[in-house]
Amino acid sequence: MTRKSLAGLRDEMRAVARGERVPSPRPAASVLTALTEETLDLLNAIATHPATTVSGLAQRLGKAQSNVSRSLQRLAGHGLVRLVRDGREVRPELVSTEIKVNLLDRTVQAVEPRRAVG
Repeated sequence: MTRKSLAGLRDEMRAVARGERVPSPRPAASVLTALTEETLDLLNAIATHPATTVSGLAQRLGKAQSNVSRSLQRLAGHGLVRLVRDGREVRPELVSTEIKVNLLDRTVQAVEPRRAVG
């Protein structure tokens, strides 16, 4: 991994937030351990029902909202989802539908940004 200046990081974060580019590669081990069967089901539910709020997603999956929220926070920390505040509700969005694992560098990166529909 390379070091970046504060200004470079800020520019990258803004470009990612605007959907203009994917985030920089992340360490693979922690991201891959986060991809359990349960979190993959969660990601699938977000992909198939993109306008669902966290509470709606928890209800759809039959899970406690606190557990779904915790899982989403973890996935957001790994750069796999983005949590968008919509008034008092929070709506999860997929950052990408695919990731690329580099076994030599031991990094994971989103393949392509997922554009908002609408």
